[in-house]
Amino acid sequence: MTYLRRKEFLPFSRPMIGQEEIEELVDSINSGWITTGPKSARFEEELQRYNGIPHCLAMNSATTAQEITLQALELKQGDEVITTPMTWASTLNTIILQGGVPVLVDIDHKTMNIDVTKIETAITSRTVGIIPIHLTGLPAQMTAIWEIAEKHGLWVIEDAAQAMGAHYMDKKIGSNHRSVMTVFSFHANKNLTTGEGGCIAVHEEKYVNQIKRLRFHGIEKDAWKRFAKDGSPHTEVVEPGRKANFMDIQAAIGLHQINRLDAFNERRGVLFKRYLEGLKDIDGLLLPWEGDSVHRHCYHLFVLRIRPEIIGRDRDAFVQALKDENIGTGIHYRPVHIHAFYRDYYAQNPNALPSDGLPECEWSGERLMSLPLWPGLLEDDQDQVMTAIRQVAKQA
Repeated sequence: MTYLRRKEFLPFSRPMIGQEEIEELVDSINSGWITTGPKSARFEEELQRYNGIPHCLAMNSATTAQEITLQALELKQGDEVITTPMTWASTLNTIILQGGVPVLVDIDHKTMNIDVTKIETAITSRTVGIIPIHLTGLPAQMTAIWEIAEKHGLWVIEDAAQAMGAHYMDKKIGSNHRSVMTVFSFHANKNLTTGEGGCIAVHEEKYVNQIKRLRFHGIEKDAWKRFAKDGSPHTEVVEPGRKANFMDIQAAIGLHQINRLDAFNERRGVLFKRYLEGLKDIDGLLLPWEGDSVHRHCYHLFVLRIRPEIIGRDRDAFVQALKDENIGTGIHYRPVHIHAFYRDYYAQNPNALPSDGLPECEWSGERLMSLPLWPGLLEDDQDQVMTAIRQVAKQA
């Protein structure tokens, strides 16, 4: 069969916005209430219901959400937080911006999540917490992480930016109170999107009012009601806060996205399994682990790793060859510690790196790439992706 190059570029991700979201958005615009208001409150209630969490507080991004968690937990100058460099830079940036020190631990070769066997060796007298990342929507080994944290008196914040709808031990990510907070993202490429946005899942009541203040200027109580008929125009700033509130025009999208999230994730799973089946016999590709009954994936990303010594091209050349075939890919992620700022940062803070380095993270970081995956991806398009991969591998 003759291989035919795609005529149009296929992106690695595309948001799924339906007519219900559009009509709800128009309704918000026509109502005159486009910033934080009643739909934002309803969206938070739906997040709580879906995730089985007592409080979900929405805001403008997951990045801001994580910084606010650290502020609420009173992270101080020099406090150490253990995490992994196989993540987006915001995980480390928020620690730095709050005055803390991100201490890095290598990843597990199979899952690309934090290697739990290496966490305890990274703990010092200055360690205050652990931030595990559920990379690609695959849950980390949370039981081991909680046990280590509880043994050493540390808090746990789950970076679940990619993991809404994933399950660990038959419970949705974020719903276990052994983690003090969990952060989700609603960025355009996430399983549930509001364009931009994020939220903090909180179990302990004592943090709720403070987080509400910190996301909106430090104003006490429900400030969004101050212009409503049943609100008070008087406000009181009780501590410095950010302008990080979530808007009703975002909630208008999210209210319908959340009703379809399980169906979105199920469809992603079908496509994920088709990739596993369709690519399993190509030498030189290390395919992702799907998870098991304990670690139930939500299939946010399909990340494979190139073996250049077998396939005949390095990752960047492979990505370019697919781009030449009009197939888009992503790189999730370049390890954070190799970025310019963090190269200098860890040169000045060598004790925040393991003495034996980060070999697994660097090995994967040089080889990984994300294939097109979203609920609306047509199987014919997916077949073209797999055919193009075979063609590129054959040419190499």
